[in-house]
Amino acid sequence: MSEQGLHAVERTSPAQLTDRALATSAGTRPGTLIFSSKLHPPATRRGIVVRQALLDRLSAEMSARLVLVAAPAGWGKTSLLCDWCAASETERTAWLSVDHGDNDPVRFWAHLIAAVDTVSPGIGTAALEVLAAPGVKTADAVLDPVINDFGRMPVRVTLVVDDYHLITNQAIQECVEFLVEHLPPTLRLVLATRSDPALPLARLRARGQMAEIRADELRFSEAETEELLNETLGLALPPEEVHALQQRTEGWAAGLYLAGLSLRGRKDTAGIIRAFSGNDRQIVDYFAAEVLAGLPPRIRSLLLRTSVLDRLAGPLCDAVTGADGSQRLLEEIERSQLFLVPLDNARHWYRYHTLFAEMLRRELDQSEPGLAPLLHRRASEWHRQHGSIAEAIGHAISAGDLADARELIASHWYLLVHEGLTETVGSWLDCLPPEMVVEDARMCLIRGFLARWLGRLDEVEPWLAAAAATAPKGPFTEGPTSVKSAAFMLRAGYCHMTGDLAGAETASRRAVELEAAGRPWWRTVALATLGANLFWRGQDAEACSILEQVVEPTHPPANKIYSSWALGCLAAISARRGDLESCERRLQQATDLATRHRGGGHWMTAIAVLTSADLLAGRGELTEAEQAALSALERAERGRARIETACALLCLARISSQAGNTDDARARISQARELIGKCAAPGVLTGLLTATQDMAGQHPPTPGPRQPSHVPRPGGLTGREAQVLELLAVGDTNNEIAAELVVSIHTVERHLQNAYRKIGVRNRADAAAYIVRAALNTPESP
Repeated sequence: MSEQGLHAVERTSPAQLTDRALATSAGTRPGTLIFSSKLHPPATRRGIVVRQALLDRLSAEMSARLVLVAAPAGWGKTSLLCDWCAASETERTAWLSVDHGDNDPVRFWAHLIAAVDTVSPGIGTAALEVLAAPGVKTADAVLDPVINDFGRMPVRVTLVVDDYHLITNQAIQECVEFLVEHLPPTLRLVLATRSDPALPLARLRARGQMAEIRADELRFSEAETEELLNETLGLALPPEEVHALQQRTEGWAAGLYLAGLSLRGRKDTAGIIRAFSGNDRQIVDYFAAEVLAGLPPRIRSLLLRTSVLDRLAGPLCDAVTGADGSQRLLEEIERSQLFLVPLDNARHWYRYHTLFAEMLRRELDQSEPGLAPLLHRRASEWHRQHGSIAEAIGHAISAGDLADARELIASHWYLLVHEGLTETVGSWLDCLPPEMVVEDARMCLIRGFLARWLGRLDEVEPWLAAAAATAPKGPFTEGPTSVKSAAFMLRAGYCHMTGDLAGAETASRRAVELEAAGRPWWRTVALATLGANLFWRGQDAEACSILEQVVEPTHPPANKIYSSWALGCLAAISARRGDLESCERRLQQATDLATRHRGGGHWMTAIAVLTSADLLAGRGELTEAEQAALSALERAERGRARIETACALLCLARISSQAGNTDDARARISQARELIGKCAAPGVLTGLLTATQDMAGQHPPTPGPRQPSHVPRPGGLTGREAQVLELLAVGDTNNEIAAELVVSIHTVERHLQNAYRKIGVRNRADAAAYIVRAALNTPESP
């Protein structure tokens, strides 16, 4: 089987993802992260002033890899770029409007790729494969595939990212910096932001690779002010009043627009203009209050009460305000040229201009104090009923309904994490008071799962301990059968990733017992984890029996990625038995399943790719074998999976040895040996390490005659436990210790686990260091 077969990706483009059936009228899609309304410029308002000189300048800056449009709120950045996109005829222009939710790296990159795909279909497929794989995600995991894919675009594309200042996640900022520094010639990036982004602007400026448009250039001239006030807004002001407003607002677009709205229908325009002076905030509050005062009560009420929403649609506004007819009023507000921005050409979804929304919220708090939480509560309920769980949780938190938010998180966290919103779920937990998390075993376990998937493995044990110390405040509504089952599954996965296969087996068996009558999704998780554990421990017969239950053909896979993992392990077992026909069949099934469900980038697929690499190497196809093994190594390292990473390193060492590259083989073996040394119970890897060393003609230095190390016996360390530690210290593998002591490998592993606990260490390397210090009679503790 070729690497291309195992690495194949379903040719479903980001644009096709966004074209799938709507999950709700809010514009989200099931199983995706994409809001299609964010991928198009806001619809241009009728009669807006065209800033032709600035448009010409933007079009002229063809050599710049970065165009920065930086100015405070209300200076017309978005309007300018919308006009530019509409007028662009010579090149393709993609658009992305970011919001606070895009501080989740997975959601940010998914939207950025989808935006480019709207003008260059099919781009970003490899990166989407990484994003779609549930589990550990690092913010930079998609950078190489993103840059490589963008470099293959047939024509140059300009990508506009609006409101980039809302991105505060440092990991995303660092990745965007890397992207800017390595932009291919086929992509130009335009950032609209209120403040300078965390980018090497001075260096780009010095190289002539950046163009800038700032507030001074965005100021409306007197001619543009006259066009806005008299032609767009129809005020018929005399030149002196136009001049006065231009001077008082300093050409600030939002201030001029608000002033113009407030003057419509007023007779003493000169007196109003003369009476006013102040800063930006005062301009907004003064003129906006004038605008609101002149509106019909129902429209004013709608504006104020829907100011709590990030996006507005008629049915949602009806639910929040408690009144019908909101869609008609929204269309009337847009026709009145207020600060309402359509987000789609069908005029289904809108948002308020940022400044206007902020003013409306202040006015709401002053005119109807205490009402905002109720409005957020209604919005949360509407989103919940329409399946927009992320929005429902956000509004519940804003409403102060933290207990309700906690229950929503407990019910839906895994679905959201499975869609890639790991950091988003973490941010919601951050919004809860710490005591609400630590007093609920469910929240502690969710924290532990998030830590595991984000690669923060040192945080898992403390959260497991915290969960054990408290009771749950309710059930996992759509999750495991119990908190106890969830804890065993978390521990099993954690132990597997850290290389403690003995600990993983114990936890896996308990999880399987507890999930015997549970939901198919979670039962699959428990069974696949146990089966994989038994496979890595060399217990192939029982492993096959367990794994066959996961992939039984009479039932469709309940959990696609875990089923793919099971198929990969079964393929490897078949290869170990010499049944290559069965191996090839299982590999094809694993590949097809991962491909159909966009899980090819997950670390659990590494075993299938490694098995393919071994088959290719066995046929002498060393180049293809190395490509497959490197792909498996990348997946395993991305998932922080020690067992799979070490196995990939040993596979690469065997391929290098077969190709005659002994130096590379030795380097890979050394890396694998060091990693295996960190594993408390690495299973078959010890024997695999020995076999690979034999193949490469490399062995660790043979120790001299063994001398008793006189290991002390703190906490009741038995003589056999001390003996096992002595053999470990001189470099014996578990198999070698078992042979020397004439016991089973399982007995050795049990002795090691007991000894680790008693001397207060966590792995082989720490235990060996402890023994050396003890032999040297140094008092330092491990």
